[in-house]
Amino acid sequence: MRYDKQHKTAIRQRILDMASLRFRSEGIAAVGIANLMADLGLTHGGFYWHFKDKEDLVAQVCQQAMQQMAEQWQQQGQQAGPGQQCRGVAEHYLSIPHRDFPDTGCVAVALAGELSRRGSQARQAFTSGLEQQLAILAAAAQQDAASGGSPLKPTVQLSLMVGALLLSRAVNDPALSARLLEDAAALIASQTAAAC
Repeated sequence: MRYDKQHKTAIRQRILDMASLRFRSEGIAAVGIANLMADLGLTHGGFYWHFKDKEDLVAQVCQQAMQQMAEQWQQQGQQAGPGQQCRGVAEHYLSIPHRDFPDTGCVAVALAGELSRRGSQARQAFTSGLEQQLAILAAAAQQDAASGGSPLKPTVQLSLMVGALLLSRAVNDPALSARLLEDAAALIASQTAAAC
């Protein structure tokens, strides 16, 4: 049976979405192609109609997840308004819901450790996504500075946010976990305080 292009695109997207959830919640190494496809009610062999290999899938998941996060950041920055864009991104990112749902959260926090040991295709997709996120933070910082704030450098803000979220997920003390998020968000907010 032959399927139209729209059907093939929909199946490919289902595979990407499921892989994205499973990679972030279980780790890349823990997810096999056969069980991923079985979870979707699809055959193992059907995977290769959509992706060259697992490395190709990892790269595509990184690209999609990083793009989605970048779009969220742009939206959060715009909603925060003039002089508060970096703060808006940080408050959304450093939230308890983001901490508590890693399977739909930041791919950098969930997968950076594993990605550092992956092939060049996945690392390139991740790097491109990270550069896009830095560009969004740079534009937000420029807007905040024009309003009188003194925002952190984009690389510093990104590192602070990713590190705080990663640590907040790793500790087993709920108060410490919340404090890690709150303190990082407060530092970023303090850099835009002059704009208020």
